[in-house]
Amino acid sequence: MADPASFGGGWISEEGLRPFCETIAEFSGYEFDDLDGQAVGNALPGTDVVKPDGWYDYPLSGRMPLTLLVADDPGSSVVFVRVTGNPGDRTRAQIEAALHIFSMYTVR
Repeated sequence: MADPASFGGGWISEEGLRPFCETIAEFSGYEFDDLDGQAVGNALPGTDVVKPDGWYDYPLSGRMPLTLLVADDPGSSVVFVRVTGNPGDRTRAQIEAALHIFSMYTVR
């Protein structure tokens, strides 16, 4: 997690994980489909935000490669998320805005 290219850290509701992933994928130019959603969703129960190796990373290999990192917060209904990569300023701002929006609202 100490990656200097890591940004966009925070939490979102567990219900909003799939739409958040789809949104970040859109910014990277990656088409996030049902198989991607299943991979992230199935990995989530094995993660834990308080463990150093408790994060799951999922590559979004679009025109702007990014990696989405997710970790469960056991006992709550939130998921912690981070993004790594080297996006431009505009995309970085879009990701930060998406994280802000998804952390304030429940998306179903």
